[in-house]
Amino acid sequence: MAVLPKYALKLLFESGDLITQSTLYDLIDATYNPTLVAGTNITLNQVITPSGTTVTINSTGGGSGVVTSLTTNGTSGAATLNSSTGVLNIPNYAVGGGVGSYTNLTPTPLNFPGNSPFDTIIAGTTFNNQTFTEMMNAMLYPTLDPTLTPPSNTMTISPNATYQEIGANITVALNATFNQGLINPQYTATSNKRSGLPNTYNYTGAQVTSNSSTSPSDSESTGAYIVLAGTNTWTGSVSYDAGVQPKDSVGGNFGSPLLAGTTTPAISKTITGVYPVFATTSNIATMTKQSLVSMSGYATVSLVAESFATGSARQTVDIPIAGGGQAGWSTITIVEFFNTFSSQWGSAPLGDWTQSATTHEVPSGSGTFINYTRFTNNAGYPRGAGQYRFKS
Repeated sequence: MAVLPKYALKLLFESGDLITQSTLYDLIDATYNPTLVAGTNITLNQVITPSGTTVTINSTGGGSGVVTSLTTNGTSGAATLNSSTGVLNIPNYAVGGGVGSYTNLTPTPLNFPGNSPFDTIIAGTTFNNQTFTEMMNAMLYPTLDPTLTPPSNTMTISPNATYQEIGANITVALNATFNQGLINPQYTATSNKRSGLPNTYNYTGAQVTSNSSTSPSDSESTGAYIVLAGTNTWTGSVSYDAGVQPKDSVGGNFGSPLLAGTTTPAISKTITGVYPVFATTSNIATMTKQSLVSMSGYATVSLVAESFATGSARQTVDIPIAGGGQAGWSTITIVEFFNTFSSQWGSAPLGDWTQSATTHEVPSGSGTFINYTRFTNNAGYPRGAGQYRFKS
Protein backbone atom coordinates (compact mmCIF):
# COMPACT_ATOMS: atom_id res chain seq x y z
CA MET A 1 0.00 0.00 0.00
CA ALA A 2 1.38 3.40 -0.97
CA VAL A 3 1.76 5.74 2.01
CA LEU A 4 0.37 9.17 1.29
CA PRO A 5 2.67 12.07 2.26
CA LYS A 6 1.64 14.28 5.15
CA TYR A 7 0.58 17.21 3.04
CA ALA A 8 -1.74 14.93 1.03
CA LEU A 9 -3.31 13.56 4.22
CA LYS A 10 -3.76 17.09 5.54
CA LEU A 11 -5.55 18.11 2.36
CA LEU A 12 -7.88 15.13 2.75
CA PHE A 13 -8.80 16.21 6.29
CA GLU A 14 -9.22 19.86 5.31
CA SER A 15 -11.51 18.91 2.43
CA GLY A 16 -13.76 17.08 4.93
CA ASP A 17 -13.07 13.53 3.72
CA LEU A 18 -14.05 10.89 6.30
CA ILE A 19 -11.41 8.69 7.89
CA THR A 20 -11.26 5.23 6.37
CA GLN A 21 -9.20 2.31 7.51
CA SER A 22 -6.78 2.94 4.66
CA THR A 23 -6.32 6.66 5.31
CA LEU A 24 -6.03 6.02 9.05
CA TYR A 25 -3.12 3.64 8.36
CA ASP A 26 -1.62 6.34 6.12
CA LEU A 27 -1.97 8.88 8.92
CA ILE A 28 -0.26 6.62 11.44
CA ASP A 29 2.56 5.74 9.04
CA ALA A 30 3.06 9.36 8.01
CA THR A 31 3.06 10.51 11.64
CA TYR A 32 5.42 7.98 13.06
CA ASN A 33 7.58 7.34 9.96
CA PRO A 34 8.76 10.78 8.76
CA THR A 35 10.64 10.97 5.46
CA LEU A 36 14.18 12.23 5.90
CA VAL A 37 16.25 13.46 2.95
CA ALA A 38 20.02 13.35 3.19
CA GLY A 39 21.86 16.49 2.19
CA THR A 40 25.47 17.06 1.16
CA ASN A 41 27.95 14.92 3.04
CA ILE A 42 25.06 13.17 4.84
CA THR A 43 24.10 9.49 4.76
CA LEU A 44 21.04 7.93 6.40
CA ASN A 45 20.92 4.37 7.67
CA GLN A 46 17.43 3.09 8.54
CA VAL A 47 16.74 -0.01 10.66
CA ILE A 48 13.07 -1.08 10.94
CA THR A 49 12.03 -3.31 13.87
CA PRO A 50 8.59 -4.22 15.31
CA SER A 51 9.18 -1.70 18.06
CA GLY A 52 9.93 1.20 15.69
CA THR A 53 12.36 2.63 13.18
CA THR A 54 15.90 3.76 14.04
CA VAL A 55 17.52 6.30 11.74
CA THR A 56 21.30 6.80 11.96
CA ILE A 57 22.68 10.00 10.40
CA ASN A 58 26.33 9.93 9.36
CA SER A 59 28.36 12.79 8.00
CA THR A 60 31.26 12.52 5.56
CA GLY A 61 33.85 15.02 4.55
CA GLY A 62 34.43 18.09 6.66
CA GLY A 63 34.05 21.79 6.85
CA SER A 64 30.89 23.82 7.16
CA GLY A 65 27.59 21.89 7.19
CA VAL A 66 28.91 18.75 8.90
CA VAL A 67 26.36 17.18 11.31
CA THR A 68 27.89 16.34 14.67
CA SER A 69 24.70 15.61 16.67
CA LEU A 70 20.92 15.33 16.34
CA THR A 71 18.19 16.99 18.40
CA THR A 72 14.35 16.80 18.21
CA ASN A 73 13.32 20.08 19.76
CA GLY A 74 9.90 21.54 18.93
CA THR A 75 6.87 20.01 17.27
CA SER A 76 6.59 22.06 14.06
CA GLY A 77 8.61 23.92 11.48
CA ALA A 78 11.47 22.88 9.19
CA ALA A 79 14.56 20.91 10.18
CA THR A 80 17.59 23.16 10.77
CA LEU A 81 21.38 22.65 10.79
CA ASN A 82 23.63 24.89 12.84
CA SER A 83 26.67 25.23 10.59
CA SER A 84 28.93 26.37 13.42
CA THR A 85 28.08 23.59 15.88
CA GLY A 86 27.00 20.86 13.48
CA VAL A 87 23.74 20.27 15.43
CA LEU A 88 20.85 19.08 13.24
CA ASN A 89 17.39 19.68 14.77
CA ILE A 90 14.39 17.77 13.43
CA PRO A 91 11.12 18.76 15.20
CA ASN A 92 9.09 15.91 16.71
CA TYR A 93 6.13 16.25 14.35
CA ALA A 94 4.29 13.29 15.87
CA VAL A 95 3.89 15.04 19.26
CA GLY A 96 2.43 18.46 18.49
CA GLY A 97 0.87 20.34 15.61
CA GLY A 98 2.60 21.35 12.41
CA VAL A 99 2.81 18.75 9.70
CA GLY A 100 1.15 16.11 11.91
CA SER A 101 -1.81 18.27 12.93
CA TYR A 102 -5.35 18.73 11.62
CA THR A 103 -7.04 22.10 11.16
CA ASN A 104 -10.52 22.75 9.81
CA LEU A 105 -12.30 25.88 10.97
CA THR A 106 -15.52 25.03 9.16
CA PRO A 107 -18.11 23.97 11.79
CA THR A 108 -19.11 20.31 11.52
CA PRO A 109 -22.61 20.08 9.99
CA LEU A 110 -23.79 17.05 12.01
CA ASN A 111 -23.17 15.30 15.28
CA PHE A 112 -20.54 12.55 15.10
CA PRO A 113 -21.02 9.61 14.80
CA GLY A 114 -24.76 10.42 14.65
CA ASN A 115 -25.77 7.93 17.34
CA SER A 116 -27.32 10.17 19.99
CA PRO A 117 -26.96 10.18 22.99
CA PHE A 118 -23.51 8.73 22.35
CA ASP A 119 -22.25 11.41 19.93
CA THR A 120 -18.69 12.46 20.73
CA ILE A 121 -18.38 15.52 18.48
CA ILE A 122 -21.39 17.82 18.36
CA ALA A 123 -22.49 19.78 15.30
CA GLY A 124 -20.71 23.13 15.04
CA THR A 125 -17.33 21.90 16.30
CA THR A 126 -14.17 23.28 14.65
CA PHE A 127 -10.61 21.95 14.72
CA ASN A 128 -7.48 24.06 14.99
CA ASN A 129 -4.05 22.42 15.02
CA GLN A 130 -5.39 19.23 16.63
CA THR A 131 -2.93 16.35 17.06
CA PHE A 132 -3.66 12.79 16.03
CA THR A 133 -4.11 11.83 19.68
CA GLU A 134 -6.51 14.69 20.29
CA MET A 135 -8.58 13.78 17.23
CA MET A 136 -8.80 10.12 18.20
CA ASN A 137 -9.75 10.98 21.78
CA ALA A 138 -12.43 13.36 20.53
CA MET A 139 -13.93 10.63 18.35
CA LEU A 140 -13.67 7.66 20.69
CA TYR A 141 -13.90 9.14 24.19
CA PRO A 142 -16.81 11.55 24.66
CA THR A 143 -16.88 14.01 27.55
CA LEU A 144 -19.44 12.76 30.07
CA ASP A 145 -21.21 14.96 32.62
CA PRO A 146 -22.24 13.98 36.15
CA THR A 147 -25.82 14.06 37.43
CA LEU A 148 -26.37 16.66 40.16
CA THR A 149 -28.89 15.93 42.93
CA PRO A 150 -29.71 18.91 45.19
CA PRO A 151 -29.59 18.67 48.99
CA SER A 152 -32.79 17.84 50.86
CA ASN A 153 -34.16 17.41 54.36
CA THR A 154 -36.88 15.52 56.23
CA MET A 155 -38.74 16.23 59.45
CA THR A 156 -41.15 14.11 61.48
CA ILE A 157 -43.33 15.07 64.42
CA SER A 158 -44.31 13.15 67.53
CA PRO A 159 -47.04 12.57 68.50
CA ASN A 160 -47.95 12.03 64.86
CA ALA A 161 -51.75 11.97 65.36
CA THR A 162 -53.43 14.64 63.24
CA TYR A 163 -55.84 15.59 66.03
CA GLN A 164 -55.25 16.22 69.73
CA GLU A 165 -57.68 17.31 72.44
CA ILE A 166 -57.75 21.03 73.04
CA GLY A 167 -56.02 21.72 76.36
CA ALA A 168 -54.07 18.46 76.35
CA ASN A 169 -50.60 18.72 77.90
CA ILE A 170 -48.21 16.99 75.49
CA THR A 171 -44.55 17.12 74.44
CA VAL A 172 -43.99 17.75 70.73
CA ALA A 173 -40.74 16.30 69.36
CA LEU A 174 -39.35 17.30 65.96
CA ASN A 175 -36.78 14.99 64.33
CA ALA A 176 -34.91 16.30 61.29
CA THR A 177 -32.37 14.84 58.86
CA PHE A 178 -30.22 16.40 56.12
CA ASN A 179 -28.98 14.89 52.85
CA GLN A 180 -26.13 16.74 51.10
CA GLY A 181 -27.26 15.66 47.65
CA LEU A 182 -25.00 13.94 45.14
CA ILE A 183 -22.50 14.45 42.31
CA ASN A 184 -22.68 11.19 40.37
CA PRO A 185 -20.26 10.07 39.05
CA GLN A 186 -17.80 12.02 41.16
CA TYR A 187 -15.02 11.90 38.51
CA THR A 188 -12.23 14.19 39.79
CA ALA A 189 -14.36 16.43 42.04
CA THR A 190 -13.01 16.64 45.58
CA SER A 191 -16.32 15.29 46.97
CA ASN A 192 -19.33 13.41 45.67
CA LYS A 193 -21.64 15.62 47.77
CA ARG A 194 -23.51 18.46 46.05
CA SER A 195 -23.53 20.70 49.13
CA GLY A 196 -21.26 21.25 52.07
CA LEU A 197 -22.12 20.16 55.60
CA PRO A 198 -25.24 21.45 57.36
CA ASN A 199 -24.62 24.37 59.70
CA THR A 200 -28.06 25.17 61.17
CA TYR A 201 -31.29 23.24 61.70
CA ASN A 202 -34.00 25.90 61.51
CA TYR A 203 -37.23 25.37 63.49
CA THR A 204 -40.24 27.65 63.84
CA GLY A 205 -43.33 27.29 66.03
CA ALA A 206 -44.25 27.44 69.68
CA GLN A 207 -41.55 26.59 72.22
CA VAL A 208 -38.80 25.53 69.77
CA THR A 209 -35.48 27.14 68.74
CA SER A 210 -33.00 26.58 65.89
CA ASN A 211 -29.86 24.51 66.51
CA SER A 212 -26.33 24.95 65.10
CA SER A 213 -25.04 21.55 64.00
CA THR A 214 -22.94 19.83 61.32
CA SER A 215 -24.54 16.46 62.04
CA PRO A 216 -26.73 14.75 59.41
CA SER A 217 -29.60 14.63 61.96
CA ASP A 218 -31.03 16.78 64.72
CA SER A 219 -33.98 16.95 67.12
CA GLU A 220 -35.88 19.64 68.98
CA SER A 221 -38.61 19.43 71.65
CA THR A 222 -41.26 21.81 72.94
CA GLY A 223 -41.24 20.43 76.45
CA ALA A 224 -44.67 20.59 78.10
CA TYR A 225 -47.05 22.09 75.54
CA ILE A 226 -50.79 22.88 75.89
CA VAL A 227 -52.66 22.13 72.64
CA LEU A 228 -54.56 25.13 71.29
CA ALA A 229 -57.83 25.07 69.38
CA GLY A 230 -57.29 24.75 65.62
CA THR A 231 -53.89 24.44 63.95
CA ASN A 232 -50.68 24.07 65.97
CA THR A 233 -47.88 24.27 63.39
CA TRP A 234 -44.09 23.80 63.37
CA THR A 235 -41.70 24.08 60.40
CA GLY A 236 -38.20 22.83 59.69
CA SER A 237 -35.45 23.60 57.17
CA VAL A 238 -31.66 23.17 57.06
CA SER A 239 -28.99 25.74 56.18
CA TYR A 240 -25.82 24.34 54.60
CA ASP A 241 -22.32 25.34 53.46
CA ALA A 242 -21.27 25.74 49.82
CA GLY A 243 -20.40 22.63 47.81
CA VAL A 244 -17.42 21.70 45.63
CA GLN A 245 -16.89 22.25 41.91
CA PRO A 246 -18.36 19.33 39.90
CA LYS A 247 -16.06 17.87 37.22
CA ASP A 248 -16.76 16.12 33.92
CA SER A 249 -15.12 12.90 32.76
CA VAL A 250 -12.06 14.69 31.33
CA GLY A 251 -11.46 16.86 34.39
CA GLY A 252 -13.18 20.01 33.14
CA ASN A 253 -15.54 22.09 35.26
CA PHE A 254 -19.21 21.12 34.95
CA GLY A 255 -21.66 23.76 36.05
CA SER A 256 -20.80 25.65 39.21
CA PRO A 257 -20.36 24.82 42.89
CA LEU A 258 -23.62 24.95 44.84
CA LEU A 259 -23.73 28.16 46.84
CA ALA A 260 -24.40 28.10 50.57
CA GLY A 261 -28.14 28.15 51.17
CA THR A 262 -31.20 26.71 52.90
CA THR A 263 -33.48 23.85 51.86
CA THR A 264 -36.79 24.98 50.39
CA PRO A 265 -39.64 24.85 50.92
CA ALA A 266 -39.60 24.45 54.68
CA ILE A 267 -41.33 21.27 55.88
CA SER A 268 -44.52 21.98 57.85
CA LYS A 269 -46.08 19.70 60.49
CA THR A 270 -49.45 20.46 62.08
CA ILE A 271 -51.47 19.15 65.01
CA THR A 272 -55.12 20.26 65.06
CA GLY A 273 -56.74 20.87 68.43
CA VAL A 274 -60.38 19.66 68.64
CA TYR A 275 -62.95 18.61 71.21
CA PRO A 276 -64.22 15.00 71.18
CA VAL A 277 -67.79 13.85 70.51
CA PHE A 278 -69.51 11.61 73.10
CA ALA A 279 -72.22 9.07 72.19
CA THR A 280 -73.97 5.84 73.24
CA THR A 281 -71.80 3.66 71.01
CA SER A 282 -70.73 1.03 73.56
CA ASN A 283 -73.65 0.90 75.96
CA ILE A 284 -77.06 2.59 75.76
CA ALA A 285 -76.54 4.06 79.23
CA THR A 286 -72.93 5.21 78.80
CA MET A 287 -71.57 8.26 76.94
CA THR A 288 -68.39 7.03 75.24
CA LYS A 289 -65.73 9.41 73.93
CA GLN A 290 -65.30 9.04 70.15
CA SER A 291 -62.16 9.22 68.02
CA LEU A 292 -61.10 12.79 67.31
CA VAL A 293 -62.20 14.28 63.99
CA SER A 294 -62.29 17.67 62.31
CA MET A 295 -64.93 19.96 63.79
CA SER A 296 -65.73 21.31 60.33
CA GLY A 297 -66.83 17.94 58.93
CA TYR A 298 -69.23 15.18 59.91
CA ALA A 299 -69.56 13.84 63.45
CA THR A 300 -70.20 10.18 62.62
CA VAL A 301 -71.37 7.72 65.31
CA SER A 302 -72.52 4.08 65.37
CA LEU A 303 -75.23 3.96 68.04
CA VAL A 304 -76.24 0.79 69.88
CA ALA A 305 -79.88 -0.39 69.87
CA GLU A 306 -82.40 0.90 72.37
CA SER A 307 -84.32 -1.35 74.77
CA PHE A 308 -88.10 -1.94 74.81
CA ALA A 309 -88.09 -1.67 78.60
CA THR A 310 -90.08 1.22 79.98
CA GLY A 311 -87.92 4.17 80.94
CA SER A 312 -84.78 2.78 79.35
CA ALA A 313 -82.13 5.14 78.01
CA ARG A 314 -82.36 6.52 74.49
CA GLN A 315 -79.72 6.88 71.78
CA THR A 316 -77.74 10.05 72.59
CA VAL A 317 -75.02 12.13 70.92
CA ASP A 318 -73.15 15.06 72.60
CA ILE A 319 -71.46 17.52 70.21
CA PRO A 320 -69.41 20.62 71.24
CA ILE A 321 -70.98 23.69 69.61
CA ALA A 322 -68.94 26.84 68.98
CA GLY A 323 -69.94 29.98 70.82
CA GLY A 324 -68.94 32.33 73.60
CA GLY A 325 -65.28 32.06 72.65
CA GLN A 326 -65.38 28.26 72.63
CA ALA A 327 -64.33 26.21 69.60
CA GLY A 328 -66.60 23.54 68.21
CA TRP A 329 -69.05 22.70 65.45
CA SER A 330 -71.34 25.38 64.14
CA THR A 331 -75.08 24.84 64.71
CA ILE A 332 -76.03 21.34 63.57
CA THR A 333 -78.50 21.48 60.67
CA ILE A 334 -78.02 18.09 58.97
CA VAL A 335 -78.59 14.56 60.27
CA GLU A 336 -78.13 11.56 57.99
CA PHE A 337 -78.73 7.81 58.47
CA PHE A 338 -76.76 5.05 56.72
CA ASN A 339 -79.05 2.64 54.84
CA THR A 340 -77.45 -0.80 55.04
CA PHE A 341 -79.64 -2.11 52.19
CA SER A 342 -78.68 0.55 49.64
CA SER A 343 -75.27 1.28 51.23
CA GLN A 344 -76.02 4.98 50.94
CA TRP A 345 -76.52 7.88 53.31
CA GLY A 346 -80.04 9.30 53.48
CA SER A 347 -81.54 12.33 55.15
CA ALA A 348 -83.00 11.87 58.64
CA PRO A 349 -85.33 14.39 60.33
CA LEU A 350 -83.48 16.73 62.69
CA GLY A 351 -86.75 16.91 64.64
CA ASP A 352 -86.33 13.27 65.68
CA TRP A 353 -83.64 14.48 68.08
CA THR A 354 -84.35 16.55 71.14
CA GLN A 355 -81.59 19.14 71.79
CA SER A 356 -80.44 20.11 75.29
CA ALA A 357 -77.37 21.62 76.95
CA THR A 358 -74.74 19.61 78.82
CA THR A 359 -71.01 19.73 79.66
CA HIS A 360 -67.98 17.41 79.57
CA GLU A 361 -64.61 17.71 81.31
CA VAL A 362 -62.03 18.00 78.50
CA PRO A 363 -59.34 16.84 78.88
CA SER A 364 -60.49 14.38 81.48
CA GLY A 365 -59.20 15.36 84.93
CA SER A 366 -58.22 18.87 83.79
CA GLY A 367 -61.00 20.61 85.69
CA THR A 368 -62.07 22.37 82.49
CA PHE A 369 -65.70 21.83 81.47
CA ILE A 370 -66.77 22.42 77.88
CA ASN A 371 -70.29 23.23 76.69
CA TYR A 372 -71.97 20.58 74.53
CA THR A 373 -75.33 20.21 72.80
CA ARG A 374 -77.01 16.86 73.53
CA PHE A 375 -79.04 15.19 70.77
CA THR A 376 -81.47 12.56 72.22
CA ASN A 377 -83.62 10.28 70.08
CA ASN A 378 -87.30 11.15 70.63
CA ALA A 379 -88.90 8.65 68.24
CA GLY A 380 -92.02 7.04 69.67
CA TYR A 381 -90.53 3.58 69.42
CA PRO A 382 -87.25 1.90 70.41
CA ARG A 383 -84.76 2.42 67.61
CA GLY A 384 -82.37 -0.31 66.53
CA ALA A 385 -78.63 0.05 66.12
CA GLY A 386 -77.60 2.36 63.34
CA GLN A 387 -74.97 4.72 61.99
CA TYR A 388 -75.71 8.45 62.00
CA ARG A 389 -73.77 11.55 61.08
CA PHE A 390 -74.33 15.14 62.18
CA LYS A 391 -73.08 18.20 60.31
CA SER A 392 -73.34 21.97 60.45
